[in-house]
Amino acid sequence: MKKTIALVAASLVALVVLAKVTGAGSYVNTLWAQAKTAVKDSVPTKFDIERIRHEITSLDQDLDRMITPIAQNTVAVKALQDEVNKVEKNLAEQKKVLLDATANVKTTNKATLWYGGKEYTVALVKQKIADDFKTYQNREKYLTARKSELAAKEATLKATHEQLQTFVSKKKEFEVMLAQLEAEHEINQVAAIGVEVKIDDTRAAQIARDLDELKTKIDTQRLALEMKTQAGAIGSLRLDQPQSNPGVDLNAIQAHLEGKADVKTVSNR
Repeated sequence: MKKTIALVAASLVALVVLAKVTGAGSYVNTLWAQAKTAVKDSVPTKFDIERIRHEITSLDQDLDRMITPIAQNTVAVKALQDEVNKVEKNLAEQKKVLLDATANVKTTNKATLWYGGKEYTVALVKQKIADDFKTYQNREKYLTARKSELAAKEATLKATHEQLQTFVSKKKEFEVMLAQLEAEHEINQVAAIGVEVKIDDTRAAQIARDLDELKTKIDTQRLALEMKTQAGAIGSLRLDQPQSNPGVDLNAIQAHLEGKADVKTVSNR
């Protein structure tokens, strides 16, 4: 496989040189595409699986680069929210002071009034109300601007959180997909074993005959052993043990042997 890749790589280099020398762009582009396909096809599937697994693992680095700015923006948004809340609270308190002071000036018959913890003439209170109202209006504008900024930052932060979740989900999806493809590859590898291994029919037939012959040999040995056992049992009988045979006339046999009787006298009873 290494030799094949080396040859293809050499071919790619030759194509680049050819393109520069001859200017045969369309031919070289076609050959280049074919060469790249040849290289890709020559790479083992297991290598591709490990390569993609490495790329998926490398996504963790991208994830870390995403998390840091999101964390920073989250802290910034929280600080801006606290500031907006504080300004709103101060404006609400200042608004109440201005409303109370304005009502007092409009309804009082006194020459002086208390304002901000101090006593002033009514005319001076009016002036202070006017000055503080300008400050109040400026703070309102500032609050409006900060709220707009906060809304934009919150929208951006929400989008980045969604992007982060999408990224994490995509990584998990890649991991599951790769695991499924790896399992399918292993199944193909197992199935390929039965396709690639070819049994020699001649050898298989010889093995079958050998097994038959072995069975016949063992059966013969077993039968011979049984017959030998039976023969030994018969030979172990005592020959001097009297055998009763009521069909034989021993007197006639003895008489014949002694010449005292004709053989015809020997008979079975």
